[in-house]
Amino acid sequence: MIRQLTQFNVSRSSLTGGVGFATAGSAPNPVFRGGGHIASSSAHSFPQRPDADVLSNSISLFFIGQDKHGFWVARESEGRNGGLFLLKRSAVRFANGNSEPTGCATMFLAEPFELDIENQGNRTLALLGAAAEVVARRAPGIADFIGSVVTEWRKLVTQISNACAGQRRHREAIERELFRGQYTLCSKNDDDLPIP
Repeated sequence: MIRQLTQFNVSRSSLTGGVGFATAGSAPNPVFRGGGHIASSSAHSFPQRPDADVLSNSISLFFIGQDKHGFWVARESEGRNGGLFLLKRSAVRFANGNSEPTGCATMFLAEPFELDIENQGNRTLALLGAAAEVVARRAPGIADFIGSVVTEWRKLVTQISNACAGQRRHREAIERELFRGQYTLCSKNDDDLPIP
């Protein structure tokens, strides 16, 4: 049975680091791959699990956040499984998939943390992270340049996405105003619009 949180701010303040969480099911179904756990090399301390009044102990909890390279990390709170992912939704899908059929709770961490167990996610990202470390050690100027290029690229993609979304909103407003929602525009040329 899933209970809805009625006082989210109270439970949020009891967690360290100001993180929030959402429940998506109950009871874990861990999946183990390989021969055990990798020893923890990270000094990062994860937040404490919420008490049983907020989150039942029978519900699996996954920490989701980004590492220092910007890759998404999903890690089970007990350290039974985890992985690296390129997209946030892939990390959430991994958490849900490893707790099927009953689901899990997810806690999104604002501070970067490293995966300290065997990577069961995207294996290529682990190699990219290692390559980035080598480049950063051997040629810090190149690493800074690449980092600034990636940052500018992300800004450009965000601006293009916002422009496309704005254009869609304007087009929908024109359709509502001119056609009262009965027709949609098929032309990409505004000259083809009917004159009211």
